[in-house]
Amino acid sequence: MVVSLQEEIRNYIRSLPNVELKHGPMSEEAYFYGLRNFAHFHGPRHIDIRLSKSQQEEALRKHMALPHQYAPQAGWVSCKLETAEQVENTKQLIRQAYDNCVNLKTSHKPAN
Repeated sequence: MVVSLQEEIRNYIRSLPNVELKHGPMSEEAYFYGLRNFAHFHGPRHIDIRLSKSQQEEALRKHMALPHQYAPQAGWVSCKLETAEQVENTKQLIRQAYDNCVNLKTSHKPAN
């Protein structure tokens, strides 16, 4: 069975612990960790991912992602899903975005 590139990314995101699929303000297929949207699809070949500013700069410098059209100031980048290399780069960026969410949530836990 051949899995589409979009489905490969979906499966990857869904494999991450505690990720929820929700309708977000920017997409009907948005992925959240807690209250934070870290990735969302725009059609079958585009996904936006929210990174830290330094990660965003590196992803753009290495041509792993494209500048986000509307919210680059918030760390968002856009990725195309047309080749296996783009899918692998996208998985790396998704993992960074997910890890950022986990770290933010952990760092905001009240001390006991």
